[in-house]
Amino acid sequence: MFGGKPKEEKQQEQLQKFQEKYHIDELDPKDLETVKQVASDLAGNGLLKAGMALSFANAGEQAKVTYLSALVEQNWIIMNQLNRLNKNIEKLNQKAE
Repeated sequence: MFGGKPKEEKQQEQLQKFQEKYHIDELDPKDLETVKQVASDLAGNGLLKAGMALSFANAGEQAKVTYLSALVEQNWIIMNQLNRLNKNIEKLNQKAE
């Protein structure tokens, strides 16, 4: 409205950055739809995390958010590994046929 990008374009850019950050650009299109939802949720939680840091939340609460963030990062790594394994299994099955 004020010369900014449309909401959908911003969301697409955020998704693209998210895919590049976590190297998930080779996922099945069905899975990418889920990634869009997760990315949107995480973007909202990022604001919460920043707000906690600025509000000087107690160390225990900040530690919980940090650990949960680490788990999310680990989940993306696991997803990528499983995706690569699945593709390798499919290649092996094709060769065996």
